[in-house]
Amino acid sequence: MKRGRKSKFCDNDTLQNKWNVALYIRLSVQDGDKAESNSVANQRELLDMFIKKDKELNFYNYYIDDGFSGTNFERPSFKKMIKDIDADLVNAVVVKDLSRLGRNYIEIGKCIENVFLKKNIRFISVCDNIDSYKNMKSLEDISFPLKNLINESYCRDISQKITSAFQVMKKEGKYIGALPPFGYVKEKDNKHHLVIDQASATVVKMIFELCESGIGNTLIAKELN
Repeated sequence: MKRGRKSKFCDNDTLQNKWNVALYIRLSVQDGDKAESNSVANQRELLDMFIKKDKELNFYNYYIDDGFSGTNFERPSFKKMIKDIDADLVNAVVVKDLSRLGRNYIEIGKCIENVFLKKNIRFISVCDNIDSYKNMKSLEDISFPLKNLINESYCRDISQKITSAFQVMKKEGKYIGALPPFGYVKEKDNKHHLVIDQASATVVKMIFELCESGIGNTLIAKELN
């Protein structure tokens, strides 16, 4: 893998103690992440311990995407990290494992090749023993693409299972939305069952009565306001 432009941090004569580290953390239950082992707190603690052992690594900032899928890079904190990399504020990225960076085999390869290596950004995956600076061969090892493929396959399998489970729940008449529609609330002991919200029931009835009398949506909205 070829390297591109040099960051101001990466002069060989001044490299020591010049690794400004971004600790990237991601968690998404929809990806099949186990909340306990991959929790934000767990990842933060592991990464903190790792960089404290290496005096060359200087903590710069946490970048946390909690609840964002790893199937793409449309994540706010990841984008912020890339901006900081482009601004030469960060020249090293540390993650717990490859699945935290993402679960899309092709996109992960592009990110490491076209962003990290091209811009001389040191990439470390703690649990995978990957370090693009100390051991470049760790990225060329056959296990690297295999792990990415496994992560993507696992995510796809979990996604299919979740979709199937949702379809079964819908057929059973169970509510699977995040927020109930106006006029309803989730039952206290059963989040998949909606009950009438007595506080807003009168408003809902008024809306229907106004509509039935021939009043249009715009006038109804004005009346409600």
